[in-house]
Amino acid sequence: MYCKNCGKQIDDRAVICPHCGVPAETEKVKPGAPGLCVAGFVISILSIWFGIIFCIPPILAIALSAQGNRKAKKNGFHSNLGTAGLVIGILTTVFWGLFFLSLIIVMATTAR
Repeated sequence: MYCKNCGKQIDDRAVICPHCGVPAETEKVKPGAPGLCVAGFVISILSIWFGIIFCIPPILAIALSAQGNRKAKKNGFHSNLGTAGLVIGILTTVFWGLFFLSLIIVMATTAR
């Protein structure tokens, strides 16, 4: 089984974790990032280039990463990939949003 505090593998019969000293839980939890965090991170990386598709990929990355982080927290873990997916998704949403806004302004001013 894995320690709920530090995430390291410990003996199934352990009463306390030999790594961090926290009492062992009877619930068996596997460490690692949930699939949603990984998917959110990958889509957030892709959204850097494909965000031009009406900001849909960055928004999807934010939603998947947030849901993955929520599930990871519920299982007692923190997912760095989920957090990175959120940050990159938010930054690309802002970038592409400003890009589209400036494009609309330029088109409106040159159409006169």
